[in-house]
Formats: sequence, C-alpha cells, structure tokens
Amino acid sequence: MMAIHHERGIHRFVSSSIFKHLISCLFIITLLVVGLVQAQEKRHHGAHVHGIARLNIAVEASNIYIEFSSPAANIVGFEHHPRTHDQKNAVKDAVNTLQKGDALFILSAKSQSQLVKSSVETDISEDADHHSEPEHDHDHTEKEHHREAEHHAEENGKAEVHESHSEFLAEYHFTCKKPDELTQIDVRLFNIFTGIEQIEVQLLNETKQTAMDLTAKKNKISL
Repeated sequence: MMAIHHERGIHRFVSSSIFKHLISCLFIITLLVVGLVQAQEKRHHGAHVHGIARLNIAVEASNIYIEFSSPAANIVGFEHHPRTHDQKNAVKDAVNTLQKGDALFILSAKSQSQLVKSSVETDISEDADHHSEPEHDHDHTEKEHHREAEHHAEENGKAEVHESHSEFLAEYHFTCKKPDELTQIDVRLFNIFTGIEQIEVQLLNETKQTAMDLTAKKNKISL
C-alpha cells in the first residue's frame, strides 16, 4: 500500500509539473495569437502610419518577450528597396542596431536581466540588385527613363500608389535572475530612430493586459 501511495504521489507531482508547463505554453501562445490578430486588424484598417511604431510585451515568470514593429520610413527614412550605396548601408546598419535589444530596452538593473535571443526581419533588401541580370545599353537607357518618370511622379505626389508599405520586425527574449525586481523598462528607440514619434504598447503579464502610448518624453514602461 505504501508503494502504491508513493507512486500516486509521484504521478500527482508529474501531472502538476506538466500542468504548469502547459499553462506557461498557453500563456505565450495566447500572446502570439492576440498579437497576430491585432496586427492583421491594423493592416486591414490601414494602420501603417509613419511616425508610429508598435510594441507587444509579455512578462511570464522570469521571461520577457518583446515584439517591435515599425514602418521602414521611421527606421531608415524610406520604404522602397534601397537604390544607392548609402541606402543599402542604412538598412544594414538598422538591422545591426535592432539586433542589440539590450541597448534598446533597459530593464531594471536589480532584476539582473539579460538578452538571450533577438531576431530582425524586414521586407526591404539591402541587396536591391542581387537578382538583377546584366543589362544592354538600350535596356539601361529604358530603365533610366523609367526612374526619371518615377521621380516626376513622386514630385507630383502620385508615387504613393505604387510605393509598398515596408516594415521592420524585431523580436527579443530576455531572462531575469530576480524577476520580482523587474519594475520598469526604459525604451531607448526614440533616441536612436528619430523618425519614431509614438509607440503603441500592448503589455501582457500573468494577471492583466495593459495598453499605453509612449513618446520621446514619456518612454518608460512601469510593470
């Protein structure tokens, strides 16, 4: 009987551990689903507004997940594929800067947090002519005429019809040794990307969901 009781105790402990793990997974999945639905709704409602970026933040135990998205114009000043050497470098530099999440998001020092993973994506390629084939002289002339026509269209305010809405998307995962000491996130994006005027924030932790707007003068998130 003692053995049977012991086995049941182990089974109960394992079940409890599995249950906690499932709750943790469901919490993260819920955040991702909510984020995707909100992003899709914003796209349908034309939420691509220059000057405005978005942050989705999830705090779960000792883990902090951050998703940042912004129109490319806020980050590099344009949304077309880079056409010059300087524009290609601007995209490359922006990606490198966005990868350094611990310089963009300063978590409370006492929490002993550290960045463990980051990823950055953009639909602007820094290799604009990577897939281009060699052109003959007459092809080059025709392309120059096309570019000149596009330039005139931009001057007349008509190029927006053909301009794609490009974005940067970055994701970060921080861990905290002392999660109870995590009380604030200082968002430094405004200092680095001056094209960002406002950041719409969705904050989700284990007890509540909060929405807020950040600006250059109000750039701290209280947890």
